[in-house]
Amino acid sequence: MTVNLHQFAKKNGVKYFFVSFVDLFGVLRSKLVPATAIDEIQSEGAGFAGFATWLDMSPADSDMFGMPDGDSVIQLPWNKEIAWVASDLYMDGKPVEASPRIALKRQIEKASKKVFI
Repeated sequence: MTVNLHQFAKKNGVKYFFVSFVDLFGVLRSKLVPATAIDEIQSEGAGFAGFATWLDMSPADSDMFGMPDGDSVIQLPWNKEIAWVASDLYMDGKPVEASPRIALKRQIEKASKKVFI
């Protein structure tokens, strides 16, 4: 069951979330979201311009949305008012295949079917 980020924020005194993903060059990309808006972000996603993320997109492509994975949330030990959460990227309702996290999940799924995991 995924963690409800709003409840996490209330319980732990979090005021902001870094909703993050990694691009093809291994660069962490993030959007700082106030905890007051995290319910909407957890259900609708955080918008990112795909062409600016090095994921093989042009300015003509739709925006992509990072859907936070509540199970990945951590509170920053050096600043307790901020939490970090990984996100899965979606565009037009479909996973962004070029996203490293989506690619990793697909490989884990394939490996589990072959009894490697």
